[in-house]
This record gives sequence, structure tokens and C-alpha cells, in this order.
Amino acid sequence: METQNNVSAERLGPSFICFLIWTFIAIARPQDFMTFLVPLRPVLVICVITIAVMFLEGVSFPRGMLRLTEVRLVLLLCLVMLVGAPFAVHRGVSFSFLTSVMPATLLYFLVTVIEVRSLRRLQVTAATTVVSLLFCASLYIVESSAYQGFRAAASAMYDPNDVALLFATFIPLCLYLLFAWQGRMMKVLSVAATCLAAAGIMMSRSRGGVLALAVVIVILFLSSVPRIRGVAKVAAVVMLAFVFINYFSVVEGRFQDMGQDYNLVDENGRINLWKQNLTIMGENPVLGAGTGCSAVALGLFRAREGGSQTWLTPHSSILQVAVETGVPGVLVFIILNILAIRHLRKVRNDRDHPLSRPAFFVELAFYGFWSGGLLLSHGYSVNLYFLLGISAAIRHLYTNSPGPEPLGS
Repeated sequence: METQNNVSAERLGPSFICFLIWTFIAIARPQDFMTFLVPLRPVLVICVITIAVMFLEGVSFPRGMLRLTEVRLVLLLCLVMLVGAPFAVHRGVSFSFLTSVMPATLLYFLVTVIEVRSLRRLQVTAATTVVSLLFCASLYIVESSAYQGFRAAASAMYDPNDVALLFATFIPLCLYLLFAWQGRMMKVLSVAATCLAAAGIMMSRSRGGVLALAVVIVILFLSSVPRIRGVAKVAAVVMLAFVFINYFSVVEGRFQDMGQDYNLVDENGRINLWKQNLTIMGENPVLGAGTGCSAVALGLFRAREGGSQTWLTPHSSILQVAVETGVPGVLVFIILNILAIRHLRKVRNDRDHPLSRPAFFVELAFYGFWSGGLLLSHGYSVNLYFLLGISAAIRHLYTNSPGPEPLGS
């Protein structure tokens, strides 16, 4: 059982508290539920405040941070985006994305690596994701209950597919806290967040979300989880499986007549969109259509080919990055994610190390994300870069720790 005995005296610091608030805002998006927050620009405000407090607090880069593979590849991917921007199909859209959306995501990724520099901080960060998930899952289930027979969007930001992916991504971190945290209250919150998020996935009627949840359950069942008793693991699997089976009737109809599904036969279905986006990528395989410009590129392509000029995303994170950054960008992106998972596997295979357990659940979170992310356009999602930042932080802690003792056991 992990404890905080050897690290409980660590001062978390004001910049870390700001980072936790940033994490809550990024995941739970309270501004989507409390509209009075929108004019306040909470993401921008907390970003500026966090960086300023880090500067005043004298927070420095962890030793060897810039040598971490995840950090180097994320920076390289951003460089590829910048190089392609002047040649984008719509330079205004690309530059707007690169000066507004991507900097906040990049900064959040780097701050995650910097601030999560101990096992205790990792656990507190995971606790923040539990609270975030509990917040948005509770509100989503209440909203979904009012939509009898319809698919409810979680907010202006998250549609049903998006929120299902969000829940599937962070359920593993809730399970981690269930096993790692010693306080009863956090264990109760972890169970509540896990069950509500799983129920939210089913109520979203998202087939990708259901698939992602099933993947999480199956991998958890088949894997040997470090530093967790088999009975405890089975209990977690049973808990998730119970919610899955109990709510399956809600989403069952979405899996009927799959041969006639709109994704297979409709002009705006995923199969046709993927074919058209592959053609667009083939027209500019080196520089791509420009970051943030995949929807614009598709609209222009359809207008040129005599089709309906609709602005649709590729509905695939891999294809989204491939179309927008070309072959160089998508190769960096794929290698980035593969190596992050590979590094986590290396840590979790060191079963006696206290970081092996969080490494397993973060790896499981990647599987949850990518099970749905292959069908949705989330290539620049802050949730993905949060996982990448946590992965880099775990690897840095594992590489630079002298042994189990300083991290707790």
C-alpha cells in the first residue's frame, strides 16, 4: 500500500495549487455549466496566474526535463506545426489556432511535467481528476435524465461522444486513487466518480465511448496490476461490469443494423470522411493543410469536387494530425504516444517500485483515450497532453529516484 509517510511533509506550494485549479478547469470545464464564468476567460486567467506564481515562487525545471523523450517530441510536433502554418489552406485559421489554443495546451503540458515532481503530488493531481470527473459526470447524468430517448450534449464544448471519451480516459485514474489513497473520503469519491462516469458513458449512447469503457474493463481484468491484490482488482472489474451491463439496454439500439449505419453509407459518415481526408493528405503530404485547418480543407475539397461544402472534422485523431501536419507531423505524434506508453510499461513492470501502480493506471488511461480517440478529432485535446505530461513526470521520477524509499512504499 502506497503511503505518504516519507513525502507528507513536502510543501505543495501555491504554484502547485494553481496547477490543480487549472487541471479542474481543463477537465471539468465549469465555465460550460456556469455561464457567468465565460466572460472571465478562466483558462487564460489561471494559465497566466500559474506561470506568474511559478516565477515568483522560483520554480525551476526538473533536472534533465528537456532530455525527456515526451518533452522533446511535443516540442518537435509544435515546430512542425509552426513550419506548416505559412503554407496552410487558410493561414488566418492556422495562425489563430497556433497563437490561442496550442500555446495553452503546450504550457499546461510543460507545467504538468514541472509540478508533478513527487509521488504525493502525483496522487493529489489524480485526486483533482476524481473531483473533476465527479463534477461533470454528476451534471451530465442529471442533464441526460431530462432527455428521454435523446442523446444529451454535456455542454457547448462536449458533445455526447466527447464526454464519453472524457469519462473513459479518467476512470482509470479514479481507480488508482481508490487503491492508492489512504483516506476513506477520497476512496468514496473515487468509487462515486467511477460509477457515475461509467453510467454517463452508457447514457451518452456513444458507441465509441462504450467501446472505450469495454476496453478499460477487459484490460483491467486480464492484466496483473502491480501492488494490488487480485480480489481488489476483481472487485473493481465487477463494479464497472455491473454498471456496463445494467445500462447496456440504454445504448443497445445503437448497435443494431450496423450494416446500414450512416457512418458506412452516408456522405458525411466516417468512412467517406476518412477517404476524402486521405485524399487531401495525399495532395500535401509534407506540410499538410495547416494546424486547425482540417475542416476548412475538407470544405474546400468538397466544393472543388462538386459536393456539399460542409465543414466537418476528420473524426479521427490520427487522421486529424496527419491531414493538418503531414507525414512528418503524424509520425512524430504516433511515436510520441507509443513511447509514452512504452515508458509507462517499463515502470509498471518494475513491480516492487511504488511508481509501478500509477504507471499502470496512466497506461490504462491511454488505452481508454485511444479506444475512442481513433474515432474522434481529439489530436490536440488537453486531456491527451495531460496524460503525456503525467507519463513524462512518472518517467522522470522513476529515472531520478535513488530507490523506493524516497517515494514511499
